[in-house]
Amino acid sequence: MFHTKTVLAAALCAAMPIATTLAVAQPAAPAPAAPAAPAGAQPLGSAWGDVTRMPDFFTGNWQSVTSFLDKANGTPLTPQAKAHADKFKAIEDIPFAGAGCKTPGMPIIQRLGSPLKFFYEPGMIAIYIENSSMTRFLRLNGKHSDRPNPSYLGESVAHFEGDTLVVDSISFHDDVLTQYTNFPGKGTGRLVLPPDSIFGPHGPDMRMVERFRLLDPDTMEIRLTIYDDTIWTKPYEADPQIFKRNRGEAGWPAEWVCGTADDPVNFDPNANATVMEDPEAVLKKLKENEANK
Repeated sequence: MFHTKTVLAAALCAAMPIATTLAVAQPAAPAPAAPAAPAGAQPLGSAWGDVTRMPDFFTGNWQSVTSFLDKANGTPLTPQAKAHADKFKAIEDIPFAGAGCKTPGMPIIQRLGSPLKFFYEPGMIAIYIENSSMTRFLRLNGKHSDRPNPSYLGESVAHFEGDTLVVDSISFHDDVLTQYTNFPGKGTGRLVLPPDSIFGPHGPDMRMVERFRLLDPDTMEIRLTIYDDTIWTKPYEADPQIFKRNRGEAGWPAEWVCGTADDPVNFDPNANATVMEDPEAVLKKLKENEANK
């Protein structure tokens, strides 16, 4: 049995070297166009043979090469969200993952630097997210449930618009962390999570629309728009996310183990448990580091 205690800040830090050490290459060539659908055919994604007409999201896996946090983009906050942001404390309010490495949910979990692996069967595309060992299920050409159960990844339906996979997600768990914006200068010092980043609760009707497309055979772009009128007065356009393809042996997903950035995961055979740092100890260390800068 594994017993883990960690913080989201540490988990994000563990992912950052992956995302920051890879350079974003300029597209070498346009992605090959998908074959046209026969006249009168069912929507793309209805049969096994459709995979040959889809953009190749499926070979290898995809590694993020952009920041998991958005830069300030000036989307106006509602009075309710602005009041929350004004009270946000840069260190004390860093959102913790909590015991058991609780996921931050969408969209952060998909951006952390750990690879994404796409799978297909008629009517569905699944995206395995190595970080937290979670899998998103995208229902192709379907409709949302009348009463979907809230979850960390949301309920997702998808369809193709030409060479772009459009994903519409709703029904998010209350614990999902939402980055409101960045307020330059609000925090001080360098922390794992930039102190300028403000996180807060989302509304019950938050909706995310993603557009996946290949810029070239080995470069994927995801553009995200979030609709939540409890946070923003207009739709929030997130920073484009760029992913590079890993092929061959590098394209095989690995087992993900939650651990802090400063302390490797150690297994204690006597206790039959992984030895992790307590969240309160990590917070204390962050405060001490902040005070010494």
